Amino acid sequence: MTPKAFAEKMGEEHLLEKVYAGILGKIIGVRLGAPVEPLFWTADKIREAYGEITGYIKFYRNFAADDDINGPVFFIKAVEDTLTRYGTTVTAKDIGDAWLNYTAEGHGMFWWGGYGTSTEHTAYVNLQNGIFPPHSGSAAKNGDAIAEQIGGQIFIDSWGLVCPGDPELAAKYAGMAASVSHDRNALYGGQFVAACIALAFTETDTEVLFKKAIAVIPNDCGYRRMAEDVYRVYLENPTDWRQTWRYIQTTYNDKKYPGTVHIIPNGAVIVCGLLHGQGDFSKTITIATMCGWDTDCNAGNLGTIAGVFCGLSGISPKWREPIKDFVATSSVIGSQNNHDIPSIARYFCFVRKLLSSGYKKENAPVFDRSVRFDFQLPGSTHGMRAFPENRVTLQNCNEIDPERQGGLLIRSNFILRNSEFKVFYKPFYRRKDFDDERYIPNFSPTVYPGQTLQTEIETNDLVPGMDLMVKPYVQDTDGRQWVGESLNLLRNGQPLSIAYTIPPVLEGAVIEEAGLKFYNSGRESFYGTLILKDFSITGKAHYTLDPAKQAVEFGTVTPFTWHKGVWTLPGGVVQGVCADEGNLYTGSVDWKNVRFQSRVEIPFGGNAYLLCRVQGNLRYYGFGFENGEAVAFIKDLSSRSRWKKRILQRVPYFWKTGETYLWTVEALGDQFTFYVNDQPLFTVREATIPTGMVGYRIESGCRLFIHSFELKEE
Repeated sequence: MTPKAFAEKMGEEHLLEKVYAGILGKIIGVRLGAPVEPLFWTADKIREAYGEITGYIKFYRNFAADDDINGPVFFIKAVEDTLTRYGTTVTAKDIGDAWLNYTAEGHGMFWWGGYGTSTEHTAYVNLQNGIFPPHSGSAAKNGDAIAEQIGGQIFIDSWGLVCPGDPELAAKYAGMAASVSHDRNALYGGQFVAACIALAFTETDTEVLFKKAIAVIPNDCGYRRMAEDVYRVYLENPTDWRQTWRYIQTTYNDKKYPGTVHIIPNGAVIVCGLLHGQGDFSKTITIATMCGWDTDCNAGNLGTIAGVFCGLSGISPKWREPIKDFVATSSVIGSQNNHDIPSIARYFCFVRKLLSSGYKKENAPVFDRSVRFDFQLPGSTHGMRAFPENRVTLQNCNEIDPERQGGLLIRSNFILRNSEFKVFYKPFYRRKDFDDERYIPNFSPTVYPGQTLQTEIETNDLVPGMDLMVKPYVQDTDGRQWVGESLNLLRNGQPLSIAYTIPPVLEGAVIEEAGLKFYNSGRESFYGTLILKDFSITGKAHYTLDPAKQAVEFGTVTPFTWHKGVWTLPGGVVQGVCADEGNLYTGSVDWKNVRFQSRVEIPFGGNAYLLCRVQGNLRYYGFGFENGEAVAFIKDLSSRSRWKKRILQRVPYFWKTGETYLWTVEALGDQFTFYVNDQPLFTVREATIPTGMVGYRIESGCRLFIHSFELKEE
């Protein structure tokens, strides 16, 4: 059955719930296994330190980005990118483009362990050098050890999630994706796991699931021989996973295989956890963690399989609550590194439709990336936060009343007279919000001045003498708050609609909270429940940044992501220097008509540009100074066109090193006008890239100072 036919049979909402459960399972498994991932840990040491694992073994304020989550979230974007650019079906080369487009060189996304040591690092350099898949990940190019590490398996969950009920199609796409960086058994491991995920939508027995999934890979490959061998041992004593594990330690010990994290030992753990877990979510992921080796990868893959298999009802609240429906990633698209998990699930379902509905470039749908939370998915909170946490808790309404959907239940307790509490969305994260820097997440805000916050709030818990006032607000990174002026009093049974336009200029800082403040202006203390519905923040941005109000965090200047170069803040001015090139990005990939203005200075070199319509490292427009001239260019680096920097127009402009210039790019539809010191230099027309972020680029050893930044959507 095709994914399209399967979706029609299962129903879109039920399918969305299954995908959501799979993504939650992946994130839970990665979070569980991450603290014991380093090579110091073995199964014996894990058991000695933690005994029988039944829950998380480490607390995280917010779990930092991880390669196991980065890859599935971003490499699947190749489907949308390929359809909207070329109108064709995705290929392995297109997935390789997604690697180059969304990955900043040398940090984030995956392990940068060196060429010839880290498989992903090796593949990335191969792609940069024009070696396309499958050669970029082939054993012939990189050697058997590099080609058969675990990465072919850990990045492919999304391909199973977008091919529900179709293990062959899931394996096809997973094989293409794995071939970017891996070969042979690592490729087969990816196909097997993707097939397991696809089958988890339909199967009710894990042994049947295993047998059908293993059938998608070759009979004579080492991965299949290993899997069937572990299955044989499992059948001898299906209730004792440690007996199977002892056999794996003897027969498939990681010391017997080359490289840092080989696919075969860890694939054996996947099979062990899948079979002995017997469909129980907690049992499946804890077995994988207690087995040792690459704990976050194995528990993550099994978490996806078990999450889809069990559904949301099979995932205990003890796993879900600490995640808060939020996960960070570390691509170069900073506004897409702050995720509420239901939106990831909806995006995967969107990709499934792109794959199965026969869309062409001309009629391809557009995914809505704006902040829109409907709280429809069971247990979902969309990453919303509350303060103070010891007096205010958040739950989905259906956790209390299974028949009720579409609301966030706010339970408050002992809010004293003339005091307040707040419920909010975090559009921007800082270094202080995390306990570690695992894969260096960089963030750009997802909410901007000029946009409008809309929501609805209601209660039935007010008693005589209780007065509860509600006001919308935003808070910036300086701790300053802007609060709506209207007086909004709650009344029992009367939904209160709120709309608040964020002030257009917030003095150059970044919004890090947007939500509602509740004031107890009545009796001695307030306790009770409220329901928040349909929270959204939409509209056009007016985005200003004062460099003096920013900080250097996660290797870059807030709120920018960076690809190459070194970006710092000497004297409260953003400085960029590079040996060959460097890019700095911020904003939304959905911006279309904008006026982007920045005051810049070039102390050394000559190749520096304002960027707009940035969709990643491969696709953007640049306007600026090049070798003593003003120039506009389009950069398009892809496997379909090889590398090219196409000049659209050059005009003479004599400028001086060390002087400050006001650069402005006005992008309206397919028309771009470049201004220097408010004087238009040229206008060009170009329609290749319809939307994107903004930023800066330097080349050829240039040094750049950025004194001011302002963007306004037209």
